Amino acid sequence: MFGIKLFGKIRSFETVTLRTSGMRHVTEYEIVMKDGRAELSQYAVGRDVRKLQRRAVCGEDEVLKLLNRCSLLSWDGFYGPHPKRVMDGTAFTLDAAVNKGKKIHASGSQNFPRHYRKLTDGLYGFLENADGAG
Repeated sequence: MFGIKLFGKIRSFETVTLRTSGMRHVTEYEIVMKDGRAELSQYAVGRDVRKLQRRAVCGEDEVLKLLNRCSLLSWDGFYGPHPKRVMDGTAFTLDAAVNKGKKIHASGSQNFPRHYRKLTDGLYGFLENADGAG
């Protein structure tokens, strides 16, 4: 097991915030536990504005399954520097509060942690059936 980090499981979460930005957009996905349900909101972020675009409410178990499938605990401390000779791309920052006090922070620019795509695809899936800006 030399060189292998073992990470536990996320059993609870308070908030998970993923911010992505590109040349012409900044989008923020925020999951917050409210009254035993997970509320996922997607915001368009401007200079002084954070505008709700879509919202979905789902079960805590569904979100926990996604976070663990993505090995989110292993993301803590990830920093993915922008690759040389890549002119643009997507940057991200993730901040989460899980397991009653554990903080997770990760960031990168066109350089992502393992299973990043699983997380973004999962968030899109939850929002796909949202009723708009609720």
